[in-house]
Amino acid sequence: MSTSPESLRILCFGASITAGFYSFGLNHHPYSKRLTQRLRTSLPSSKITIDTDALSGDRVIAGQYLQRLKRRLEGDAAQHYDWVILQGGGNDLGWGEDPSTIFEELRKLWKICLERGAKVLALTVTETGDQSRGTRGRYSMLNGLIKSHREDGFFVADVERDVPYASMDPAMRKKVWDDGLHFKPVGYDMLGDAIADRLLAVLRDGQPHEKL
Repeated sequence: MSTSPESLRILCFGASITAGFYSFGLNHHPYSKRLTQRLRTSLPSSKITIDTDALSGDRVIAGQYLQRLKRRLEGDAAQHYDWVILQGGGNDLGWGEDPSTIFEELRKLWKICLERGAKVLALTVTETGDQSRGTRGRYSMLNGLIKSHREDGFFVADVERDVPYASMDPAMRKKVWDDGLHFKPVGYDMLGDAIADRLLAVLRDGQPHEKL
């Protein structure tokens, strides 16, 4: 087992899911809250700092993802992070963008993080209530590209699998999902738990790739 790091600086970066959007945006419960609790409990000797940078509705294509990330990691006001937990592409899929094009834009974002010395924990795109064949196929394609990517310092948390929509028991779904796209606080806590489990496994064992 690896020793606990002296400090751990993490940036949670994304759009509305990262923001913890629910109740039509009247309330927010970001997964970073649960993630912080889990890491501080599991790594009591480490100084844990987690920042959240989330813009609801943002897109990796024709959006502000790239500019936002550069502001965080480059220039005079740049901050150093050990890890960037990044989710993107869901809004682009909703706008009908091609999954392979979205993936190439995600790779640009991951590259910036890696070049600035941060490891990347990429999150798969979470499901939606739209279970039509076409939508499911496009989500599956993008998430398949994310999960198959291999690069030093790059890891994946398959949160689509960990917090599903279609396969979840209907009674549980009512507690977890808010509007068929976003979660309720219970769901965001589940998301934080799934991310914490994956990150702790990597920190503990250095697992580069789990069976996804």
